[in-house]
Amino acid sequence: MDKRAQKISTPRSDKIAPRSFEELANQQGVTPIDDFEALLGKPSPEDESAEEFSLMLRQWRRVVTVADSSQ
Repeated sequence: MDKRAQKISTPRSDKIAPRSFEELANQQGVTPIDDFEALLGKPSPEDESAEEFSLMLRQWRRVVTVADSSQ
């Protein structure tokens, strides 16, 4: 074996103990949800038609597509 050869350590080859969900949440600053209704967002207007919703959805997708292509 070549005396100059050395083991190369990479982040993938090093063993890392898996973290619990609680540890990951704490590390990322995630807090418990107090109000489930807040996750639902604002309700859409009741008088919105399927066509209006479809148009709005296409506009949202265009915005995302334009943002993705500019990166």
